[in-house]
Amino acid sequence: MYVPKHFVVDDLASQHDLIDACDFGVVIGSGAGGLFATHIPLMLSRDEGSFGTLYGHVARANPHVGLFGSEALVVFSGPHAYVSPTWYSDRTSNVPTWNYAAVHCTGVPAVLEGHQLQHLAQMVERYEGTRPNGWSLDELKAQMRESLPRGIVTFRMPIARIEGKAKLSQNKPREERERVIEGLKAAGETRLVALMQAALEKA
Repeated sequence: MYVPKHFVVDDLASQHDLIDACDFGVVIGSGAGGLFATHIPLMLSRDEGSFGTLYGHVARANPHVGLFGSEALVVFSGPHAYVSPTWYSDRTSNVPTWNYAAVHCTGVPAVLEGHQLQHLAQMVERYEGTRPNGWSLDELKAQMRESLPRGIVTFRMPIARIEGKAKLSQNKPREERERVIEGLKAAGETRLVALMQAALEKA
C-alpha cells in the first residue's frame, strides 16, 4: 500500500497490536476467476515465524479454499474517522481528510486438515474466555460437535511480509494535531483518539 514516510508503522509489536485489536480481516486471493475476498476473524501467533503467523477458518463450500496454497493479502483495518477542516486553526487552508490505521500481511495460506475443533476451541476461548458464564464447544450436542469439522477448513498463513500505516495527522504541527484530537473526541471517536494521543506522546 502507499505509505508516505510520516505515516509508516514499522515496529512489529505495534503492527501486531493493531492486528490483535482489529482482528476481523479481509483475506484476498487470486485465481483463474480473478480476485476473491473473504471477511473472517483471524488469530495471530506473534512468535511463530519471522513476522508471526495467522490462523483462520472458512466454510468448506467457500471457493476461497481452492486458492489456498497461493499467495494472499490479508488486510486489517483499524480505527478510522473523517477529519473536518473546521477543526484546524485556519479552515481556509485545509481540506477534508480521513485518519486511520491499517496493517497488510502477505503470505501463503496452507490448509490444516484435522485441526478444526482445536482451532475453533482456541477461537471460542479468545472471545468467550473473559465473559461471565462464557460458552464453550463442550456444550454442543455430540452429533453437532462431530459434524462441525466437516463443514469448515482451517488454515495457517506464515506472514512473509507485513506493512503498517497510521495516518494520524503526523504531517501537521502539534497544535493542529491537538485540535483534531478534540474534534474527534467530540465526534465520539475514542479509539482513534487513543491512537492519535499515543502518537503525539512519541513525537
